[in-house]
Amino acid sequence: MDKHVKTEKTAPQTRWGLVLFLVGAGVVGAFQVGKAPPALPVMRPELHLSLFAASWVLSIFNVIGAVTGIIIGAVADWAGHRRFILSGICFMALGSLLGALSPNAQVLLTSRFIEGIGFFFAAAAVPTLIVRTVHPDQLRMALGIWSGYIPAGMAVMMVLAPFLIKAFGWRGLWISNTVILLIFGILLALATKGLGRGVSSKIGGIREPLLNIKKTLSRPGPIVLATCFITYTLQWMAVMGFLPTFFMEELGLTQGRAAALTAVIVAVNFLGNLSGGWLLQKNMPRWSLVATGIFVMSLSTLGIYSAAIPDILRFILCLMFSGISGVIPAAILSGAPVHAPEPHLVGTTNGLILQGSNTGHLIGPPVLALIVGTTGGWQGAPWLFMISGFVGLMLALVIRRIEGPGKSIGRKA
Repeated sequence: MDKHVKTEKTAPQTRWGLVLFLVGAGVVGAFQVGKAPPALPVMRPELHLSLFAASWVLSIFNVIGAVTGIIIGAVADWAGHRRFILSGICFMALGSLLGALSPNAQVLLTSRFIEGIGFFFAAAAVPTLIVRTVHPDQLRMALGIWSGYIPAGMAVMMVLAPFLIKAFGWRGLWISNTVILLIFGILLALATKGLGRGVSSKIGGIREPLLNIKKTLSRPGPIVLATCFITYTLQWMAVMGFLPTFFMEELGLTQGRAAALTAVIVAVNFLGNLSGGWLLQKNMPRWSLVATGIFVMSLSTLGIYSAAIPDILRFILCLMFSGISGVIPAAILSGAPVHAPEPHLVGTTNGLILQGSNTGHLIGPPVLALIVGTTGGWQGAPWLFMISGFVGLMLALVIRRIEGPGKSIGRKA
């Protein structure tokens, strides 16, 4: 069972309103992830994008996190988390505006890269502030709620996107997100005005982030959690990113209906996140949640991409794929304060874990697009998910060993 990060004597009372505001920073960031899949069918002919090139509109968003995740997390611990979150929102707004003005695919991809920088800044810094505003007894539930920021934001934007695209075009969708980000950034700055640097944060020289990275990488837990996250996000983003395209090409659905069904499928992942947080609160072992989610999501792709399966059953399998696998982010992200080498290194540890998440997001869609393009259809897709699922199951067993009976993984008061 997880130990508390803080003692009861110094533990804060949970400020749920502020927690939801912080989660909101992740949600509006995830809007930038969710706006792309519904826009791809409209964007591709205008900018002359192949399926493989379109995959990078989804994936390049995650380059910065995949390459420098632990570094950004360490710098956030050193420089201040609130500052990083607000800077991230500004970067996302700038990238979204540039994307709306893109004359070609090259500028669009550059804008997505800038958005990705901002998204990762915010995502790496939020959990540490949540830890500081939540009582230890409610921490796993709070981090379970936080783990749903991507599906929650994606689902909301996927519902809104078809209407905005129909009214203003995909460029209008990008401008709308710029406005949303700027307004939310102002509100968040006001709501967190009194939430400065934590007392446990250390203000040292530039060497401090490097030392924090070394400490974090010396522990097996953060590395295993980050690698395990790759096997989840690779599968989830590969499926969800192309689901509107898949529904339109394979099932003959309209753009609006394909986007709406995808939004429903993405939304049930958020329910899985909440369920994962609740199960962790009830002391369900982390490894068992990861293993169950990975097994179900990998196996369900055999039916999703099979033309022999009735369409309604394929939709149900998509719901299972997304919903049951939702327990995985809750299990993994809640491990950051548990496996961080020191309490003030939660941001660095979370940066490493999110580096794994972004790596999966980065490579999933292009690899799936390459498989589909090479084999001439979607039927070859399950090979990717079977291999990734096997690796994920093995890593879940490693987590079991690290967190097994008799092994103290908590933090002493």
